[in-house]
Amino acid sequence: MKFSVLLVCTGNTCRSAMAEGILKSMIPRKYEDDVIVVSAGTANLPGMPATPLAREVAADHDVDIDGHVSSGLSSWELDLADLILAMAQEHVTAILEMDAGAAERTFLLSEFAEQASEDVPDPIGGRPEDYEAAFEMIEGYLEEALPKILEMVGEANQ
Repeated sequence: MKFSVLLVCTGNTCRSAMAEGILKSMIPRKYEDDVIVVSAGTANLPGMPATPLAREVAADHDVDIDGHVSSGLSSWELDLADLILAMAQEHVTAILEMDAGAAERTFLLSEFAEQASEDVPDPIGGRPEDYEAAFEMIEGYLEEALPKILEMVGEANQ
């Protein structure tokens, strides 16, 4: 049974798009067939590519998000997700307003990583440095969260 991780932000063209690419690149080969990593936005236009700066910063870190296409958050995606990681508290709130039953599977990324309780700032419309800072913040949280995610994958497949 595949374990599904859903990463959520607002537009699904910057933060969660980069987070999806980062997490996919971190999953060890032995788990590739056991994990699905997807992303969505709480308020977006579906079908949009990742922003040029998000693609550029990701590529600078050997993470390919060139084929990313934005998706709007749906109750169907929430039902399928085993773990939901939100970039900001406003996304956690939106998720729980859409599906209160998702509360036990929904976390602010920074809290899930047990680092802090802070939002990943939205770089949309910002400078390259803003995208770089968001990428590095997301990458750091996902590095901290990865062992816990892989443990959850293992438990789901027992």
